Amino acid sequence: MDLRAFRNIVYLNLLLGCWLNSNSFASGINPYSPVVPNEVKFANVTFQLNDVTKYLVINEMKDIQSNRQVLLNTLEKATLFFPIVEPILREQGVPDDFKFLVNYHKYQSSVEKNGISEAGVFWCLDRQKAEEVDLLMNAQIDERKHLIRATHGAALCLKRNNILYNNWGATLYSLIAHKKIVNQLEINRKWANTSGTNNEYIALDSPAYMALLQFLAYKLVIEEEFPAFKSQAPKIVYEYPYSKGKSLNRISAELKVDLAVLNEYNPWLLVKNVPDTECQVLVVIPANRFNEIRVLSELSKKSGVPTKELGFPLLKRETGQAGNKGKGGIFYQINNLAGIQAEMCDNAVTLAYKADIPIKKFVEYNDIKENDLLQIGQVYYLESKSARASVPFHVVRNGETLWSISQTYGVKLENLLKNNRFETVQRLQRGRIIWLQSVRPKNKPVEYINMPDELEAIDEMVRAESDPELNEDLFNNTPMKVDTIVLVDKEKTAIKESTSVKATGNEVVLATKEKELNSSPLTQEIRKEETKNLNLPKSVDSNNTSSPVLKKDETESKTTPSIAPQSTNTLKDKTTEQGNFFYHTVRKDDTLFRISVNYNVTLDDLRRLNNLSSNIVKIGVVLKIKQL
Repeated sequence: MDLRAFRNIVYLNLLLGCWLNSNSFASGINPYSPVVPNEVKFANVTFQLNDVTKYLVINEMKDIQSNRQVLLNTLEKATLFFPIVEPILREQGVPDDFKFLVNYHKYQSSVEKNGISEAGVFWCLDRQKAEEVDLLMNAQIDERKHLIRATHGAALCLKRNNILYNNWGATLYSLIAHKKIVNQLEINRKWANTSGTNNEYIALDSPAYMALLQFLAYKLVIEEEFPAFKSQAPKIVYEYPYSKGKSLNRISAELKVDLAVLNEYNPWLLVKNVPDTECQVLVVIPANRFNEIRVLSELSKKSGVPTKELGFPLLKRETGQAGNKGKGGIFYQINNLAGIQAEMCDNAVTLAYKADIPIKKFVEYNDIKENDLLQIGQVYYLESKSARASVPFHVVRNGETLWSISQTYGVKLENLLKNNRFETVQRLQRGRIIWLQSVRPKNKPVEYINMPDELEAIDEMVRAESDPELNEDLFNNTPMKVDTIVLVDKEKTAIKESTSVKATGNEVVLATKEKELNSSPLTQEIRKEETKNLNLPKSVDSNNTSSPVLKKDETESKTTPSIAPQSTNTLKDKTTEQGNFFYHTVRKDDTLFRISVNYNVTLDDLRRLNNLSSNIVKIGVVLKIKQL
């Protein structure tokens, strides 16, 4: 045979093969033909199939394989969820095979009918099963849709059911089928482990077990495909630890992640801001961004948490080229000193370069080390801080440190240590009074003030969002009973008789002399139940005999958070001249402190002119700013 004849034979064979292949597809022959064994292992159970149930499993496997994109998405989520789920199951003593249930959504509601579980729910948990393991389901969150909380709940449910049925096969069926189905099919009687051995055999000889047959088909497909599956961009699930009080929009901006991805993996959150709960926001990120996300997470630790307005630091942005050395940077006046704001990727070296000062000076001014991580958005000093603050005391809040207090008031850290008789920097307890201007006398003990938990503000914010009527209640003037605690001279404190005043909530107002604590007005709001063990600073001037105790009328007028009168006319501009006063209409994102800075007036003057006893201002309210 010559070369030409050989080539012709090969060519004809290729044509014949292509023709046969095209005919097979045209005739509807499915190239995927799964092989299903007569026995399928699950945990320590062996499910035995007959011809009918085996046929049903094969058809289900073909259905799963027919939609390739859905299968790939399922495998993608398996690579994400299995590393989270496996340790929890192992810790609870649940067999590893149950991990295939985490993202399984088919559910048998009756003997004749199979359906799909509620969208976003993990582990096929219906409301009854979730309530049995104390998963929260309310207007704010649904823990069945939180991967980690749902997994802990499902593991507990599986352990309990295994004690009841003494059989992991029956336990599996109890999770993917309604309770009445399990009872109707007498699973507990038929599948009870009477042999006492570790190996159990269960015959699946009827289509009535359709929920189990569908799950076994799903498990066989995932087990077959998973080893060969490789994600294009490996991803991990990061549990963001500083979620409370923040919205997904804010977290998306802080961590530089896609908001759509956050929404996809956090369907458990039913309100805008994360309430005080054990659930943390889950962030799905590329594996190579893990270290970056951890850094951004720490930098965003305190942002977004509602706190009381201090009035410090005093910030004024430099406009134009003031302070700019032509090297970039955002410059401020902070507490009347030069400052620069840290941006993404900034460190001590880059900020010193932008400010055109030596690195040694920059770290000295800010009491930091050259390799310390800088907080994004924080304004750092470009001049030496002062030896004393403009107010005498500060009350420590959650998460505050001596360094953060020194930055807030522009006081050198060494002076804070000296004033408060600290030998080294140490952790501060919430409510401790920090001396900012002078050294605490040796014979004066360390003092504390009971302060409300910041998480109460988060809960109030979330409740107001989910209940519109609550938002209105915050501003009503319904008289209520509160306790007024007044400082007296020297080392004594006195509790004045309870008096009926108007207040914004269940709070006790601590009225002190105006020069005492953080900023003006110098009042502290504390929970009513915490007034028994109150320890207050004893620093009221003893020579002033007229100020220690407030009269009843004065107490009512100073503690009534009356809202400024609302204008009946719609103002076109933010500010208006009317009569002898300059007015401002409160807009979204306005705060009393921001308004005072914008118009160069003090918080005291704003509160006095508008009869305010707190920093809460409502959108649309018209405030008096100053006299013309």
